[in-house]
This record gives sequence, structure tokens and C-alpha cells, in this order.
Amino acid sequence: MEKVHIYLFDAHDAAKREQALIRLDKAGYMVTLARLVTEHLPTYTQARQRPELQCLLRRLTPRDTLVVLELAALGCNARDILGTVMQCRKAEVLLRCIEVGHTDLAGRPEPAAMKALRALVRLDATCRSLRSRDSLAAVRAAGKHTGRPPSLSEQQRERILQSLGGGQSVSEVARRFGTSRQTVMRIRADAPAA
Repeated sequence: MEKVHIYLFDAHDAAKREQALIRLDKAGYMVTLARLVTEHLPTYTQARQRPELQCLLRRLTPRDTLVVLELAALGCNARDILGTVMQCRKAEVLLRCIEVGHTDLAGRPEPAAMKALRALVRLDATCRSLRSRDSLAAVRAAGKHTGRPPSLSEQQRERILQSLGGGQSVSEVARRFGTSRQTVMRIRADAPAA
């Protein structure tokens, strides 16, 4: 038998909780206190770090319904919300969000709200990638070094090249300078040809 479970996020005071219950009632959901879970955490908390939500998701069985008032109850950003929806889809749990209508967000075919959410996740990933690339290009254009700082100073690098030129093996030089063979070989490869 299908059971309706309600998850209220950020309902930290009695007045806010009462308003949420009234919204649920107006939306046509009968609230059973035994199937009501509330959690008060900062909005930026990821879904996997919301203990009450995770406990509820583990308890749900196929064909149960999870109702939330807002998408923010499912995660802290579009990617996080999408992850929670996919978790519900995998568990065959119906997921309804009053903020976006009464369609099953975890159902098939995928509702328009989920298509929009997927588009937002793609847009966010693209924007982050472009910002990162532009930032890196600006740093390089300013003549600054990017990446991890070198583990050896310029003097140490010169001494390594001198040791290699003096006939010591890569392994001996690496042991002497407390670095890896790969680092010594990279320094040798980067050295200008004499």
C-alpha cells in the first residue's frame, strides 16, 4: 500500500512549521504526523549531510510517495537536487514537490521541471569550466606560475644537473636530494641542450 511521507526542511519554529502544514493541506496532502519528518539545517547543507532526509530515504519502499514543499528541501544546488531525485527514481519512490506542481519528479517520462534542472546542471558545469579556464589564462598572461609549486629550488635543480653530468645515476641523485627518480628525470629532460 502506498504511503505518503512528508519532509519539511528548515521548519525550525512552530509558526513556520504550521504554515508549511497549511500549505501541504491546501495542496491536498493529508499530514500524518507519524510520516512527517522535519529538519533544520543551513540551506547550503548537502542532501547527503542531512541525517533526517537520508534516514527517511532509506525507510521508503517502492511506490511510497515523498512530498516536499520546495526543491531546496532536496539539496543545496541543482546538482545535489538532481542526485536526490535520481536516488528516489532508483528506489522507485514517487517524488512530489509542491513548488513545481504535482508531477512525479522521479517518474518516467521525465517531467519538464527535471529537464530544466538537468539543463541548469549542464549550464553550471560549463560556466565553472569556462571561469576556471579564463582565470588560469589570466594568471598565465600575468606571467605567474600555475600548478603546484616546484619541490626543489633553482639551485637544487642546477646541482642535480651537475651531479648527472658528473656521471651519477638517476637513482643516486634522487636519493641524495630526497626526491623521486621521476623528478630527477623531468629536470634532466627540461634542461636546455648543451
